[in-house]
Amino acid sequence: MSYYKKLEQHARKLSRLNHLSAICGWDQAAMMPSGGNTARSEALAELAVMKHDLATAEYLANWYELAEKEELSHDEKVSLHEMKRQWQQYTALPADLVEAQSLAGSQCEHAWRTQRANNDWDGFKANLEKVVELSRKEAAKRAKITGTSKYNALVDLYEPGMTTETLDAIFSEVKTWLPELIQKVQAKQAQENIQIPQGPFPIEQQKTLSIKAMEILNFDFNHGRIDISTHPFCGGVPTDVRITTRYDETDFSSALMGVIHET
Repeated sequence: MSYYKKLEQHARKLSRLNHLSAICGWDQAAMMPSGGNTARSEALAELAVMKHDLATAEYLANWYELAEKEELSHDEKVSLHEMKRQWQQYTALPADLVEAQSLAGSQCEHAWRTQRANNDWDGFKANLEKVVELSRKEAAKRAKITGTSKYNALVDLYEPGMTTETLDAIFSEVKTWLPELIQKVQAKQAQENIQIPQGPFPIEQQKTLSIKAMEILNFDFNHGRIDISTHPFCGGVPTDVRITTRYDETDFSSALMGVIHET
């Protein structure tokens, strides 16, 4: 078996663990009873370490070196480049930091659900500070490995190749026309006679409307579903998509816009 094929099989194993992590995370946010959070957080942290150990196995460096010398198709070269990029992202962090971030994130998000309703900023702040502290440690380690700034090192996780220099150029251009556009929109809106629908809007009817909107947008309910969470999100995996929203009987547009956005 070629080393590229070995790496391909390895990536599939990692993808399956990511699949489990994504579905467990969705369940934690949308289905899990509150009392289960400690055990679930520990389970997800354990899974995060397992993924990290698999993704940073010592033999992979040699496999990548040998795979790059093999005769590969264009698509295989692109695939190899992406697999190696992800491997480098994993190897930038130690397992103990990965575990700590998973635990802190779970604790912060779960507590936020109650703190949000109670407007408990002080309680949220304590948890958020821990998350930010660990994120700064991550940024420092990634920046050291990549030789870039801390911010660029983190941006690259979500938009490969993007830099603050490029972002500055984009926003500088946007600033030349956006303020005037906003003023024109506001002026036009001030002249409109807006009729705001009056509730209450029963939640069951809102659910029906949400599903109808998703159907119009060609959402595949054979490979996905919609549920309720504290804040709307789209999770899961491509073959098992989990969308959530939240309902307010006084404002149907909140749930509807959330569903449209996440779909």
